Amino acid sequence: MAWTILDTKPAGNVTDNELIRRATYALLENGNGDASGTLTSFTIGQFTTQEFLDNANLIQQRLLRDCAPVVLRATQASTPGQSRYALPQDHIHTRRMTWQPQAGGKAKSLISTDSFQLDRGMSDWEQNTGTPRYFNEGSNLPTLEIEIAKAPSQAGTMAMMYVPQPPTLTGLGVPLMVADEMESAVLYATIGEMLSSEGEAFDGERAEYCEQRYSLAVELVNALIMGAGEQQNG
Repeated sequence: MAWTILDTKPAGNVTDNELIRRATYALLENGNGDASGTLTSFTIGQFTTQEFLDNANLIQQRLLRDCAPVVLRATQASTPGQSRYALPQDHIHTRRMTWQPQAGGKAKSLISTDSFQLDRGMSDWEQNTGTPRYFNEGSNLPTLEIEIAKAPSQAGTMAMMYVPQPPTLTGLGVPLMVADEMESAVLYATIGEMLSSEGEAFDGERAEYCEQRYSLAVELVNALIMGAGEQQNG
């Protein structure tokens, strides 16, 4: 069985070339020439373009998990007696999951938990079936696998909203998956990672400033998604 993905991933207007170009200027890596924004944009040698891209890929994933500005919807049939299911191949983090009996009835929202809590709160969850109430995607499970508890006693349908893996930035014009208003978070946090690395390139003051810019962007994104009033009360 596989998940049926009900959405497509968006693509912003800002590409990895634009990020490289801006980082080249910010890090003074362009020497006495213009910044090309290509794989050879960094000319001084203190940093490398590949180093920047590796960090940018990790930071975009971090931003997606921190704020969930992009989520996809997916559904899959559940089998009676089966508790574990493979996740979508591009899955990063589950935001919401439901289960609905095939025979009819309303979809029930499942509560996120882990095996430690299940063992202490529902001691028979591995032996008996019933109506699923929880989902677990903790570290005790294999990669890209999710568990529902209890295993369903009847056929049903699982549905989830999840944060997807963005396309890998390669320096060949790949667009960011986040909206254009959020690209500064990826840029500054990536530069901050490079400036906080050990060696002659270390610059703690500028790295701290970059992290502050990322944190500010996260607050802004959360305010845009949830609304400023709800964020303050959360």
